[in-house]
Amino acid sequence: MNGTGTMEPVPAAVPGGDGQGRRHLIEMREITLRFGRITALAGVSVDFDGGQLVGLVGDNGAGKTTLIRILSGMYAPTAGEVWFDGQRITRFHPKLAIDLGIETIQQTVGLCDNLSVARNYFLGREPTRRVLGVIPVLDLARMREASSRVVTHFGLRDTVDVDEEVAFLSGGEAQSFKIGRAVDFRNRVIIMDEPTNHLSVRERAHVNDLALQLRDQGLLVIYITHDVFQVHRLADRIVILENGRKVADVPKEAMSADEMERIIREGGRPVAVPA
Repeated sequence: MNGTGTMEPVPAAVPGGDGQGRRHLIEMREITLRFGRITALAGVSVDFDGGQLVGLVGDNGAGKTTLIRILSGMYAPTAGEVWFDGQRITRFHPKLAIDLGIETIQQTVGLCDNLSVARNYFLGREPTRRVLGVIPVLDLARMREASSRVVTHFGLRDTVDVDEEVAFLSGGEAQSFKIGRAVDFRNRVIIMDEPTNHLSVRERAHVNDLALQLRDQGLLVIYITHDVFQVHRLADRIVILENGRKVADVPKEAMSADEMERIIREGGRPVAVPA
């Protein structure tokens, strides 16, 4: 595989499953990714299902962001297989990951500060209408209507004007807006990469409440953070990476936050899911 192709699903026999005849929403099998002589991921296998909030944790350089960049179509694995909803993904591209319903929400990217709230809502997916039946122009009315709905339903200030630049939003409002946009586009997978960095206590709580609401609506939420105590409160399941390898994959109840911190701080032998 290489990163110049597209993220295309092809029908094939479905591997694995959950042992009860149900297939996983996402299956990653023996994923290895190399950059020259550097091995960023080494034989990582992990499954994800809808209606779960999975905490993906590890120290800097553990491979967390690299793994989700494969899911979001930015990287193609050097070896291994990725399956989405029973179809094997053979080639990778961010736009087609979005088409599959995979959205990544990051703290510092995803919005253009010099564009309005309404323009940011449809960023890369701008609706158009035709003047005189021929000339395509931006459908600003539709953009304002859709972005106003997110402002109303996802906890932004009543005074937010969707025609103002998105730079005027607070950090928490920007995160809430990105989450609302992802939900409105009917995504199935929301990847939250350090979503509460630099937020106030109140904003952090609001973003985390939204993550739980998405989980309860049946979406898969993959939550990446360095805050092990925060993610332990939120997650149904914990996956720990270390130096590009998976060292733990357990239900939250099987591991305390203190034990998570010890494994990340000191390293540890791989921990299997209890039978």
